[in-house]
Amino acid sequence: MTVLAAERPTLVRPIPRLRIGLPIAAFVALVALARLWPTWHALTTAPGPVEAEAARFLLWELRLPRVLAGLAAGAAFGMAGALFQAVTRNPLAAPDLLGVTAGAQVGVLIGLTVPALAGFAGPPLLFVCGLGAASLALLAAGGWRAPPLRLLLAGGACALLLSAVLTVMLALFEQDIAGLALWSGGALYQPGADGLVEAACWLLPPLVALPFLVRGLDALALGDDAATGIGVAVLPVRFAGVITATALTAFAVALAGPIGFVGLIAPNLVRAAGIRRLTALIVLSALVGGGLLLAADGVVAGLGFSAGLSTAVATALVGTPLLLILVVRGQLLSPPDRTEAAASTRVASLAVVAPALGLALAALSAFGLAWGETWLAPARWVTAFAGGDNEAALILSIRGPRIAVAAIAGMMLAASGVVLQSVVRNALAGPELLGVTQGAALATLVGLLTWPLIGRPETFALALVGGLATLGLILLINRRRRFAPLPVALTGLAFSGLFAALTYAVIVETSAQPARALIWLVGGTYGRAWPDAVALLPWLLVSLPALALLSRPLDLLTLGEDAAAGLGLNVALLRALGLGLAAMLASAAVAIVGPLAFVGLLTPHLARLVGFHAHGDRLPVAMLLGALLTIGADILGRVALAPKEIPAGALTALIGAPYFLWLMSRGRRGTQ
Repeated sequence: MTVLAAERPTLVRPIPRLRIGLPIAAFVALVALARLWPTWHALTTAPGPVEAEAARFLLWELRLPRVLAGLAAGAAFGMAGALFQAVTRNPLAAPDLLGVTAGAQVGVLIGLTVPALAGFAGPPLLFVCGLGAASLALLAAGGWRAPPLRLLLAGGACALLLSAVLTVMLALFEQDIAGLALWSGGALYQPGADGLVEAACWLLPPLVALPFLVRGLDALALGDDAATGIGVAVLPVRFAGVITATALTAFAVALAGPIGFVGLIAPNLVRAAGIRRLTALIVLSALVGGGLLLAADGVVAGLGFSAGLSTAVATALVGTPLLLILVVRGQLLSPPDRTEAAASTRVASLAVVAPALGLALAALSAFGLAWGETWLAPARWVTAFAGGDNEAALILSIRGPRIAVAAIAGMMLAASGVVLQSVVRNALAGPELLGVTQGAALATLVGLLTWPLIGRPETFALALVGGLATLGLILLINRRRRFAPLPVALTGLAFSGLFAALTYAVIVETSAQPARALIWLVGGTYGRAWPDAVALLPWLLVSLPALALLSRPLDLLTLGEDAAAGLGLNVALLRALGLGLAAMLASAAVAIVGPLAFVGLLTPHLARLVGFHAHGDRLPVAMLLGALLTIGADILGRVALAPKEIPAGALTALIGAPYFLWLMSRGRRGTQ
């Protein structure tokens, strides 16, 4: 049972809504007046008609439409979040977490690249794509009653999948990268007064539908059986609620871009203040959402940043602490999913599977060396090594280090995923979904863009600082909850959203080559040389003894915390060491290949499917599978659209995300 399902309106003392609503409304009004006052003052004190006309144009065509756009977009995000949470009875449901905003990003790019859809490039196309993403996340999570952790991870997987789709499309339409990067950073719409009125027409249908949905959605908090007993058609009400919430999100994203956290934070802040009735919750969530977005935009303007870009960054900077406060207070937490079962008897034989995977890895590596725009027969390899074929030697010197780097990075990410899933005690965890790779990637990207001639030691240092700092904050925030799965995952999500906003800010503000930066953020091996492989290999070799030493304690941890502690295991110390090792492996890999998606999440599951559950067996199998996956993605990305190249990280996401979502759709049994 989730948190919202357990809350009964009759068991909660009513909170006077005016006591909560009036201060919120006053705050929003003050923020709006603060944004408009400088322009109004300039208009009333203009020394001449020319200055007055300029101030009048600035007020009525630019500043006032911008303020109204911020209020409308924030209100729409807040209402959408409240509706999604009511439909699913889940306090973590929100447009960001269900992948709706990621789907809208795909809709924006489709509108930019397909001329026939140019007339539908606004809210209609964003609505269709966002609805598809929400449907996929809900289906994969297990439907309306999905626990918070499963819904969170399903939405994160959908977002990664759609990001990979975006990357493949951008590889084909490179001219649209800069515009999409700017829009993805969050930009309040600047259509002028007439354009704002036209855009607002798309807000009317969901607003008209809201009064007819509130009674049914309010009844869902009592449970499906009770709602059916009082005459509520549960499935139609839920479907209509998702449609309405997605329409609100499409309108908000069209006005402001994919600005995160507003749809999650606003309803939970209102609920934390004691408001439970859905009508008041929706209204106050709209006010809080509008106030948050407008305040963030005002802070950006007051500090002199480029407002179109940094509104999302400011919102994330405000939203992340609020989200973490709710996590620490336990406002968003509910009983976690059933965790991974204890290690069972091994079905497969490591002595058979490991050599077979090793042979497959060698064969795939040899195939990758030969296959490409220029086919290299094995006979030419011998000639090249003997110094008689310069062309073949050059091609091998380019392809060889890419395969070596892909193999080493794949092994490191796979080992990181195995350790993380065991330490967090949830088989749906991974470095991609806990914010570790995003923190390492952001720190590395800042270094690459700030110091173009940065060396590998400095790159590793930045990646480790970013990944370990993220991990340290996660440990610090969740130490009192003994690193329980749901708060750890939610904390990682909060940092991921913050890092994503900061990343787009860095790209647009400092990069003269946004294509290079965005493609690096997806992850890949393009341009890697032998020194990169040599620099990465020691990190893997040093970690092998530590992984071997942790195997037995991690097996004991699968028995449960109490049982493991009863056997003499220091659970807190084991988790800290395991998380530190996992973060080190993932961060070092990110420093060279970028944040490859789903390698650390997918390969531990594949090892289980083969039949390995004990960590001493599962670790080597998962690492070999990680190398196979990354090498295969590198080869396919190199030759599929030659001479254009698809980053390997996009292909690992395209391969891993559908499998991950299918795995979740099988139910809890399939995730253990």
